Amino acid sequence: MNFELTEDQRAILGGLDQLIASFGIEAPKEPCVAAFSTELDTVLASDGFLGIAQEDGFGPLEAAMMVERLARLPVSVEAGASMLVGPALGLDPAARPIALVAGDGTAPARFLPMARLLLVDRGDHVLAVTVDPEQVEPVETLFAYPYGRLRSLDGLETRRIDDIATLRRRWRVAIAAEAAGCMQGALDLVVDHVTTRQAFGRPLGSFQALQHRLVVASESTESTKYLALRAAWSDSEMDAAIAAAFAQDRIPQLTYDFHQFSGAMGLTLEFPLHLWTYRLRALLGELGGSGDQARAAAEAAWPCVA
Repeated sequence: MNFELTEDQRAILGGLDQLIASFGIEAPKEPCVAAFSTELDTVLASDGFLGIAQEDGFGPLEAAMMVERLARLPVSVEAGASMLVGPALGLDPAARPIALVAGDGTAPARFLPMARLLLVDRGDHVLAVTVDPEQVEPVETLFAYPYGRLRSLDGLETRRIDDIATLRRRWRVAIAAEAAGCMQGALDLVVDHVTTRQAFGRPLGSFQALQHRLVVASESTESTKYLALRAAWSDSEMDAAIAAAFAQDRIPQLTYDFHQFSGAMGLTLEFPLHLWTYRLRALLGELGGSGDQARAAAEAAWPCVA
């Protein structure tokens, strides 16, 4: 895999960074469970960033790069489904934000309170549901995303899509890319904390025990990122499943370490670490968790397993 960005890739990521900088986004000063930026989400769509995968010369790789970069922010936006899943299923780019859920469609889903479209993994097909805001019940969670559930699908416009494999493949890429960005955002915050926080007259980060575990956290973050980008580049079932499995497998230890490094303040809402780590916890169980992703990778590698 070529790790060097092309000129066009540097340009689009530079443009995204300039847009983000123009918003002056910082972690909320007051205790906050979930921080969704409606303004940034709207501008990303209106300025064409979310449709990058459909532009000539670009594709899912560039989309995954941008999903990862956006997930580093202390606020969330709906990018993964819009940039990676929707285009692969041929959906109208205007039909967003998009929420994703498995089952009968009434389980809590990320971004459903503001979604226009809900994609439901029904096992053997995708059910695309046009969301009626009146049918959405907000769900309070600690997972740092806006959550909601549909009270019922009765009376809602639905459409069957017979391409469940594409939904799951791109959903897995989105999970891995978003997890990588959340890991990086949390890592940056923790590194800053252990660099400035003193214990026994020296910075916390100068203790070798912390340095070793931070190196492991950095390796998890970088590996998750490049597995996600490889999966987006190859767009293969096996790579997507491996990327999601790796990300979900690393999340528990990484989030535990980050909160431990931050001490008691890492368990408070005043310290913004949870805005990344709790998003990671939400991603941990999507599409069945790491066990289901590992099974999917095995089936893709050795079809006879199925």
